[in-house]
Amino acid sequence: MANSHLQRTTKKLREQGSLYWKVEYYNPWAKKKIDLFNIIDLVVLDVGCTLGVQVTGADLASHRKKIAGEFQKYTRAWLEAGNQLCIHSWRKLKVKRGGKARRWNCKKTDVLLVKGEIYFEERC
Repeated sequence: MANSHLQRTTKKLREQGSLYWKVEYYNPWAKKKIDLFNIIDLVVLDVGCTLGVQVTGADLASHRKKIAGEFQKYTRAWLEAGNQLCIHSWRKLKVKRGGKARRWNCKKTDVLLVKGEIYFEERC
């Protein structure tokens, strides 16, 4: 079953019991998807924090550039307000070395604001 990366992330959040809301929408006149502040696809409500999630495929570099470059004023405002920001990048990995079976794997990268600078930290 071919799901989008966003559907995979929402399924994972549902399984964890998290409350989330999709804030990305499709603009039919511009024929493109619009994100909240151009950096957030999902807003997740958790105890004590609000998490913004950007969902992507394996092309993590372009999203890092967008978050820390072009739209950094929105990133700073989001993080300075006490919220958290995370990038979920999906890719298919082999189950076993040398094998043919592959499964979708989510790599999570936190976006941090340290001394006024935007940093990216990958979770293990």
